[in-house]
Amino acid sequence: MNTLFTGVTATKPTQSQVSVIRVNDPVTGWRTRPIHDLVMIRGVKGYSWLYWRDGSRQIMAYTLKHYELKLPVSQYIRVHQNCMVNRDFIHKVQLTHKGPQLNLSTGEKVAISRRRWICVKRSIAVMPNP
Repeated sequence: MNTLFTGVTATKPTQSQVSVIRVNDPVTGWRTRPIHDLVMIRGVKGYSWLYWRDGSRQIMAYTLKHYELKLPVSQYIRVHQNCMVNRDFIHKVQLTHKGPQLNLSTGEKVAISRRRWICVKRSIAVMPNP
């Protein structure tokens, strides 16, 4: 059975069932956290940094592609080869001399790759206004 995502079978996970992620905290051990608190995921050489709403971050030994297949497409946008962002935390899209970037409500700035810019722009255009 898949132990990373609860409520998901190991054979064919459906994205609508995924609502929490199991993460390993060095202090408290394994615990589940809701995906709506996950701000973004950055991939680094086969590992992923998970950034949370409370400002904490955790490293997991899974690739970004692993999370991309598990998390709901309606809530997460792949904006770069090494980054996925939760749509709920997008504050503003800014065009800079270095290229487009997202300003998140947490204060982070995330670059959008040129290759993914059109898809991200379309995806953001259909976002409901808060």
